[in-house]
Amino acid sequence: MLTCIAAEDAVFSIAEVRWGLTPSVIIPQLNDAIGVRQVRRYALSAERFDAQEARRIGLVHEVVPTAELEAVGNRFIDQMLQNGPQAISQTKAAILESAWGGPDEAKFDRLAEIHSRKRQSSEAGEGLLSFAEKRTPVWK
Repeated sequence: MLTCIAAEDAVFSIAEVRWGLTPSVIIPQLNDAIGVRQVRRYALSAERFDAQEARRIGLVHEVVPTAELEAVGNRFIDQMLQNGPQAISQTKAAILESAWGGPDEAKFDRLAEIHSRKRQSSEAGEGLLSFAEKRTPVWK
């Protein structure tokens, strides 16, 4: 995530467990953005939180009035476009290379496999169906 700008009325949630899923694929990025303690709280509880809380924990960089969201986003894009494209690309690669202790394709593949298997489970089926039907899931 390069930058994250949220509207002041935005609501966030790491809701996968509510639907019987495992958010394994996004856990490394969330750990990096908001830290393990915050990920544990929000990923295990699936509670909703507002834009100010998202900013406080580091998930978003800036909170703006909804009416200003597009203008602020465009201002950031204009700022980025003033920079050297190859320098941006190389800097982004260097940042990501050192993030989360370095790239580990095997670890990412394992997380994707966990997510895929869980998504195909009966628990996930019930969770996703209950979400689509706007009802409380029936867990066995």
